[in-house]
Amino acid sequence: MQIRRGFLLTSHWTDSSSALTISFYGTDGVRPFKLVFTNQKIVFFIQRSAQFNPSHIDFERVSGGLKNFAHLDVDTIYLKRYRDVSLVKEYCENNAILTYELDIRPPERFLMERFINGELEFIGAFHEQQGVDIYLNPEVRSAAGKTPLKTLSFDIETGINNELYSIGMHQEHQEDGHAESQKQIVLMLNDKTRIHNDKLHFFSSEKTILLQFIKLIQEWDPDIIIGWHVIGFDLKFLEKKCHQYNLDFKLGRLGEEIRINEKKGAGFFADIPGRVVLDGPPTLRAAFYQFKNFKLETVATEILGVGKDIASDSGKVSEIERRFKEDKLALAKYNLLDCTLVIDIFNKLNIINQMIKRCHISGLLLDRLNVSTAAFDHLYLPRLHRNGFIAPNRIDIVRDEAATGGLVIEPKAGLHQNVSIFDFKSLYPSIIMTFKIDPYSRIQNEIDPIKTPEGFRFSKTKHILPNIIESLMEQRQIAKDQNDPSLSQAVKILMNSFYGVMGSSRCRFYHADLPTAITTTGHWILNSAMDFFRNRGFEIIYGDTDSIFIKNPNGEVLDAEENNLLAKDLDAFLNKILRDQFNVESKLICEFEKTFDQLFFSRARGGEGTAKKRYTGIRNGQLEFKGMEFIRSDWTDLAKGFQKELYQMFFLGENLNQYIKKYIQDLKDKKYDDQLIYTKRLSKAPHEYTKNIPIHVRAALKIKHDGPYRLKEVSYIINKNGPEPVNSGIIDYDYEHYIEKQLKPIANDILHSLGEDFDSFINGDQLSLF
Repeated sequence: MQIRRGFLLTSHWTDSSSALTISFYGTDGVRPFKLVFTNQKIVFFIQRSAQFNPSHIDFERVSGGLKNFAHLDVDTIYLKRYRDVSLVKEYCENNAILTYELDIRPPERFLMERFINGELEFIGAFHEQQGVDIYLNPEVRSAAGKTPLKTLSFDIETGINNELYSIGMHQEHQEDGHAESQKQIVLMLNDKTRIHNDKLHFFSSEKTILLQFIKLIQEWDPDIIIGWHVIGFDLKFLEKKCHQYNLDFKLGRLGEEIRINEKKGAGFFADIPGRVVLDGPPTLRAAFYQFKNFKLETVATEILGVGKDIASDSGKVSEIERRFKEDKLALAKYNLLDCTLVIDIFNKLNIINQMIKRCHISGLLLDRLNVSTAAFDHLYLPRLHRNGFIAPNRIDIVRDEAATGGLVIEPKAGLHQNVSIFDFKSLYPSIIMTFKIDPYSRIQNEIDPIKTPEGFRFSKTKHILPNIIESLMEQRQIAKDQNDPSLSQAVKILMNSFYGVMGSSRCRFYHADLPTAITTTGHWILNSAMDFFRNRGFEIIYGDTDSIFIKNPNGEVLDAEENNLLAKDLDAFLNKILRDQFNVESKLICEFEKTFDQLFFSRARGGEGTAKKRYTGIRNGQLEFKGMEFIRSDWTDLAKGFQKELYQMFFLGENLNQYIKKYIQDLKDKKYDDQLIYTKRLSKAPHEYTKNIPIHVRAALKIKHDGPYRLKEVSYIINKNGPEPVNSGIIDYDYEHYIEKQLKPIANDILHSLGEDFDSFINGDQLSLF
């Protein structure tokens, strides 16, 4: 027997009449494997004083040295079958017995207690079945490494009557970020069962296409399947077709059937044993990418500079019909290009590599990466257990009032020159490390206590989370030094989730003191930093959570070296205060970020004061927008173009009179008719809006939508009779709406700062603005 190393893809568990079995599928980059662990136990805890004697449940009770957060002794309960969990819950509820950690999924418990994070080593006897090496109860341990994976992108084309026209497939085997091998094929419906060429294969029926697709999935054996709306549309459509022809939709590694579920508000999820399905739009959103919309054409054009073969939404259906009837080779080209675009987007953004590194850091498998509470459990619980404590169930957490948010200082309205921005690097994680803020140190705060500025107590020596964060920060620095943006971003995503997790009622470690201690300390740090700058003679223009905007009142411009020196002086200033007043060593790092040549804050719309978290600046001749319409996806291109040009002229000191008037006139002259489209997401199906029906939902309700997936986004225009979906063929633009709702608020941001008003300006009461 030889030691093998590999990467875990999916996890599963099953009950027999007497035992629980946990299994994992994975790959070593050459062959897939399945690790099967029999006679596993469900583990949870109860207080030692509890009378737990259910006669109808097979269990074992063991006493040990563990305690709950109230420092009361607990016992460990072992169950043989997962199905008994529901019986335990009912029994404990009826007998007022509190359980602990009963809600942890068996595979996740298995991995976390062994500190296995994606990669592992294993050894044992195995047998081969359908190309998969199956190990029964092997020895396993955590390992480091990077296993190459095979990624398949596929896409289907359908007819107006829900016929399956074709399936395109493009697979790559990645090694160190490079495609080592590629396979491409299109399976297409035709009345002739012949091979057109090596990439285009014809089939006489939908059923034979489906059978060949299932066969190729097994032969090509991908680890990851990707596509654009691949779960909610492509896989759902194929699943429905398989049911129509009484076919088993078996895509699993050992021929298991795929299961597709929809979680309300979270979209579709596909469970394929041994394979991971990643859907393009939600995967990119989870990686914090933003686009005008998440249509494949839009994203591909922005990321790759190449669009789809059929770009026009209005003519897409008819063109697909024409190609299927008249030019099947062209349809195959279109089908295959969609597959290639998706895989090229994933490769260009390095998405899969980043997700794999997130697995290595968080311990979660690919299909659970965005469950931040589960990541916190994986990293924290085993360490908590080794310190002698156990945690509550999530459902038993009672949430107090929400924690105070980050400190936001009201900006000074108007135009400012030479504004320098200073930013605290990873402020909340740094606060956690400085004051040792974490659940364990809170319950041990009588041992070597330290206090935050607001008086929250934590233990200086008994803590877990600060050490985890320190290790993550070291990994992030290594990633930066090695020019590895994927790893750096993966660490950042995980670290920044910790504050949110501890402030969430869905987290078993929630306690109001934890997020409140962090945010109030953040307030103190920002206020102290502002005092530092004021004492140096600088004027504070704005402050927001971890950033401070300053300028020199005498107009003197500081260069980068002087600003960097200021940041170092601030670090030393805060370190001395924290050491002298709180007996802690500061982990805070302030960085000089940039200097705006000009920076503008507008008055709040429809209210008093200055708008927060919204500003526009210019540096080195380039505009930068924060929280403005130019970077928001739900405003029209008309508004974005108007805003960009308006601010460019404003910063250059040019007269705005003629520009605004001409823009409005050009709008009325139909010169911007291609820029009047709104695009907004739907949080639920259009017909589910009953009490309040927003304007974009009114447009969505006019769309004839009978496809297999829910309409998640609507593009529409405003006509004189109200909203109309794009491509409805009804065009009678309400230009006054666009002037009033799109141009006016943007113009007034600047005009009000000049003592002017859009309405009086448009009505001709003003001759000029400067």
